[in-house]
Amino acid sequence: MATLRAGIVGAGIAGASCAGTLAAAGWDVNVFDKAQGAGGRMSTRRTEQGWAALGTPFMSAKRDPFRSQLREWVRQGWLAPLRSEVLHGRANQSWSLVQLQNHYRLTSDPSQLVHQLLGDAKLHTQAGVATLQPRTLIMEDGQIFGDYDCVICSVPTPQAIPMLDALPLLRQRLDEVRYRPIWSFLMRWEGGPAADVIKFDDHLLNLAVRQTADGPGLWVVHSSHEFAETYLDASIEEASTRAASALMGLLGLPWPVEVEVSHLWRYAKPETSIGGFWLGDRENRVALIGDGIAGSGVERAWESGVRLAQALIQAREELVL
Repeated sequence: MATLRAGIVGAGIAGASCAGTLAAAGWDVNVFDKAQGAGGRMSTRRTEQGWAALGTPFMSAKRDPFRSQLREWVRQGWLAPLRSEVLHGRANQSWSLVQLQNHYRLTSDPSQLVHQLLGDAKLHTQAGVATLQPRTLIMEDGQIFGDYDCVICSVPTPQAIPMLDALPLLRQRLDEVRYRPIWSFLMRWEGGPAADVIKFDDHLLNLAVRQTADGPGLWVVHSSHEFAETYLDASIEEASTRAASALMGLLGLPWPVEVEVSHLWRYAKPETSIGGFWLGDRENRVALIGDGIAGSGVERAWESGVRLAQALIQAREELVL
């Protein structure tokens, strides 16, 4: 029986879930990512004492099968239910406590969770893909990987569009997808309210999440979309200074805030999406997955990758012909 082969661009949760599902079914899967490691928007930043999640702060599920997957990750120790109440408001007005239902916090490095999702798929990091062609990937360094039974692209659609000149029908469909950005900051401060999660009533900053892997006092602060769009082309120094100043005011802090890391997620959240779980070109054996296709959130990205993999596994006889 011939071994089917897949080449996947992007090692975020969509690409990893697709790759691992195919590999578990006996496919030979190669995953290429331009970054230094797996994770995409679930990637982490190493600190002196542990790690900090600059990307997705929580996971939640609206339905099965992802609800069952989250429960399994809880059993495996990757996640824990968010049991603490969320502090909502701002210091110069008022604070209130609210609950986030069915939300889970990452208790282990999320990039390692993505590695687990990859399973037996082969991951190639710092491997930028320049062009997708029928059954073929052409790398930025000119290397050609061909003869795949399916080529799959899982990166945000604005990053996929330049790769698709040889596939104009797919490329054209992506023009309608729009993303909104978010700045994320790794910050340290003393004082402030006693909470693990703070949801700000503010147009500049959105959320602060205490990072328990590095001891007390370390937080990841996520901006609003409006802040990120205002400072989309700003320097890291300017964006960090503006965010720290806003945070001091919102929390009523007397002491300066230390910003250790700043990261712009230019394609943090799709404002629009194609719909469905994947977008395919059957004749050329190319498919697109991810939140730009399936919609916003980890659940949709994961489901996008799994659903395409399941469809490919079921179509084995057609692919072999």
